[in-house]
Amino acid sequence: MDSLLDERTVDEASVEKMFADIDAKGLFVDTLVLNAADQGLGQKIFENPLTDFMKVINTNVVWNYCLCEYAAKRMKENGGGNIVFINSNTAYRAIPDRIAYEASKGGQLGMMHGLALDLGKYNIRVNAVLPGMIKTDRWEKNPKFYANIPSRFTPLGDVAVGSDIADAVYYFAAHARNTTGAELVVDGGNTIQLYPIIPEEMK
Repeated sequence: MDSLLDERTVDEASVEKMFADIDAKGLFVDTLVLNAADQGLGQKIFENPLTDFMKVINTNVVWNYCLCEYAAKRMKENGGGNIVFINSNTAYRAIPDRIAYEASKGGQLGMMHGLALDLGKYNIRVNAVLPGMIKTDRWEKNPKFYANIPSRFTPLGDVAVGSDIADAVYYFAAHARNTTGAELVVDGGNTIQLYPIIPEEMK
């Protein structure tokens, strides 16, 4: 039981200390970008223990809520701010052995909507960017694996790079003055297609 409780416990004291340190330096976080996540890779429903599922939910939902609460308190006092979640198109489309991750991203969007509603009166905007596949180090180091992976075959014919996601975040933070509770999908159009259309020469 102790191990289960450990997985459900968020270290709120460390979040409080972090924001206290920011306050002590005379700084103000006007935009909070929530990017860290537990990807819950390879979690199989009949093989992984419940604590593995809980750890993903704890990281991707509960931790993020805690960070939002502490940031929003300061934004309220300073007349407003922005919160941007880095979510995922897997909030809507499932992939194998990622149940916890998909559940966390769906729950995170629900939390985003609720925060946007409750914090709007304080001029705090809350939105989400939903990336699909991104060309990261894993992409560069595993060219054979990613050469024919279905999600690379997007309607736009390309996969996002980090700056594409950063541009979407910047839009919400700097330009979307009258936008809150919104979702911006950055996946080359993958979410709109029923299945990837793979060119004949790639089959």
